[in-house]
Amino acid sequence: MKPTISLMKAVLLAGAATMAMHTAAGATDKPIKIGFAIAQSGWMFAYDKAPFEAAQLKIDEINAAGGLLGRKIEFEVKDTRTDQEQSSRAGSELVQSGVDLLIVSSDYDFGAPAALAAQAGGVVAISPGAADPKMGAQGVGPFVFTANGAAQLEGIDMAEWAYERQGIRNPYVLEDQSIEYSKSGCAGFRSAWKELSPDKPLAGSSVFSGSDISIAAQITDFKAISPAPDAIFLCSVTPGGASAIRQVRAAGIEVPILANVGMTDDYWLGAVPNLSNFYVPTFMSIFGDDPRPELNTFLKAYEAKYGKRPESAYAVLGYSLIEQWKIAVERAGTTEAAAVTAELEKFKDEPLTIGPTSYSADRHIQVNRPLLIMEVQNGKHKSLEVWRNKQIPSTELLFRVGD
Repeated sequence: MKPTISLMKAVLLAGAATMAMHTAAGATDKPIKIGFAIAQSGWMFAYDKAPFEAAQLKIDEINAAGGLLGRKIEFEVKDTRTDQEQSSRAGSELVQSGVDLLIVSSDYDFGAPAALAAQAGGVVAISPGAADPKMGAQGVGPFVFTANGAAQLEGIDMAEWAYERQGIRNPYVLEDQSIEYSKSGCAGFRSAWKELSPDKPLAGSSVFSGSDISIAAQITDFKAISPAPDAIFLCSVTPGGASAIRQVRAAGIEVPILANVGMTDDYWLGAVPNLSNFYVPTFMSIFGDDPRPELNTFLKAYEAKYGKRPESAYAVLGYSLIEQWKIAVERAGTTEAAAVTAELEKFKDEPLTIGPTSYSADRHIQVNRPLLIMEVQNGKHKSLEVWRNKQIPSTELLFRVGD
């Protein structure tokens, strides 16, 4: 007796359902994969290394607790060599390999090419330390975020803190124009100063490039100003920023130097022996004196894994990047990019290790997260206080539109 058409359909459908169940089970068992398109060589290595190590620490913690959505997390790394073309290539290769999350370099200029590959491939991309809001929906795409705050936030913090705590009234701005990050930091400082001191503008400003061997002309300009400036706000990164500080002090200028986060940590202080009267905002103290217990807990866990303290405060950005992605994935119940993005955009002062974290559909960067102000005296760092900005940068300021 031949089976009827209906019976044959039922058998086929049952078989298809069984295959689908096996396929789904296999997919569920498949590890979640994270790709790192980051600098493991070149000058960006100083900003990518510590977040990468801290991200591994958080991945280990998640796996030890049973994984994410019941699945283990694996990762793969490709060196971008602090090169934009290599960043694009590394990002594309990792996306094609099937990563669920792509982590890119801690700078817009060098991380965006990889992030573009993730956006095109429908994968969430997050930079640990990019401080340019273009590392987001407007500049790269809706699946792209940065775990950092806007560089403008750093400049605002230092202007407010210097005005209220140090009594600074006549600062001079020294701006490194080699990357977007430092330009944005200075834009934040200028904007805050206008609000703080509408009747007393900045003493003056000058620009340089981080690759310049000498800033003698800028120092001459500073010395010609009367009344003399009572502080310098330097927006730069290493190694150019360290060279500028060395030249300023060698010229006999001893006023306070205020910096942005790009000049955090002590790995570069050998270029300016016994530096004093220097102030820098940062994510955390790597020297064991952070006033926030959760940051010291992270520091101890990092030291337990690596046998040393992190070389950079940027480390905690990598840890909290994985932390925030885990929360979003668990709430979404999937690693699918659109669902995870929707959950990240719901964050409102989400209590992460690095501090309260917020996103929205049009802001994939922090604009009101506290920073720790530290001072350097005789070549040694000391925590002063945690500062949360009062001025919130506008969209125009974030994208440096207009004045």
